[in-house]
Amino acid sequence: MYFALVLAFGLLLAPSFLNNHLNAMNITNDSNETFTNQTIPELEKGMYVIIGTFQIRENAIKYANSIQETGKPSSIGHYNKKNMFYIYAYYTLDDLEYAREKRSELRATNKFYDAWILYVGLSISDFKEKESSSDAISNEQIDKLNPEFIKEQDTDMSIPVSPVKQDQNLYNYRFNVISATTLKEVPGYITIIDAARNKAMQSVSTNQIHQLEAPTTESKEIIAQCDIFGFVKEQVKFNIEDPISTKDKNVIGESGGITTVKFELARHKVGEMLTMYHVYFYTDAAIMKPESKFELNSLLGMLKENDKLEIRIHGHTNGNAAGKIIRLSEDDKNYFSVGADNVEGMGSAKELSKARAEVIAQWLIDQGISKKRMDIKAWGGKKMIYKKNDPMAGKNVRVEIEILKG
Repeated sequence: MYFALVLAFGLLLAPSFLNNHLNAMNITNDSNETFTNQTIPELEKGMYVIIGTFQIRENAIKYANSIQETGKPSSIGHYNKKNMFYIYAYYTLDDLEYAREKRSELRATNKFYDAWILYVGLSISDFKEKESSSDAISNEQIDKLNPEFIKEQDTDMSIPVSPVKQDQNLYNYRFNVISATTLKEVPGYITIIDAARNKAMQSVSTNQIHQLEAPTTESKEIIAQCDIFGFVKEQVKFNIEDPISTKDKNVIGESGGITTVKFELARHKVGEMLTMYHVYFYTDAAIMKPESKFELNSLLGMLKENDKLEIRIHGHTNGNAAGKIIRLSEDDKNYFSVGADNVEGMGSAKELSKARAEVIAQWLIDQGISKKRMDIKAWGGKKMIYKKNDPMAGKNVRVEIEILKG
């Protein structure tokens, strides 16, 4: 079994090692050692082909060990500037072509379809002329971890080095959310609900430390609800002042004044329907708004993760009235903004819902998903959730994903 012993021996201290290239296939390990919760080395200057990014040390170690068990190359390091832990398969000091070649090899597999390149101590502008317009390797880590709908103050993904100070009536919690399939951290939000009143109190990002305010009810019970697109919804109910007393398997412990609640999220099964609550369209258009990207990438991740998965994309509108339809022109790949090149016409609500489902399918095709794995169903306004003029009628305009096979 092959892997890099960077964790144990700090080989990154010699970046010229093996002609400035490092990958786990260069070093053998016959002792079946695993990564442990010891000091993880800082990443030195160079380019790293990343296969996993983590905010929580324990998650990074668990994922690295799972990769090791498959016999694939993997190493682990910490990047102080981002305060993140990275699992990488290849390293080079300054050979961009090598890094891109290895990234492409990894992306050709389902398991590492989202591999990307991290630059450490290098100026990205030094390599711009060598990159193609579609090779946006310098910003991929931001796209993966910082969905556009996350508040600005949450996007630094920092982890407090020392325990958070305990204020009166505030309790320190971290919701450790990973995929049960890939063991990777899942970005998103946890909704905190006052259990007695069944009322949402606040929403906090996953895998970070937050201070939660206790409800004013006598029971002090809250519900932490994890409802992230692409995964089965889970929730846990506990006393915010004494969470361990619930004996729930999700509440895994307290350390340094911080309680960690863990969710291992399962994927949806055949026959289930998922609503894309955060995919939005411009008015009268089969063109998506930029804030749709995060949930689209979640859908793409589902399909990349399981090549047997087949889906049906259902399109819905608010009402059945015919009207204007704005579409992308042929060969236009600008899925997220309305422009002068768009084509305007007239059509039914059903045609609009079909065009919207089709534009999602085309975006997925452009990302490498086979057309054969997708079907389209247009409903127009036949399956509205609310009456057309209801204050909540905007939710009638939606896309649903039905799992057909997988």
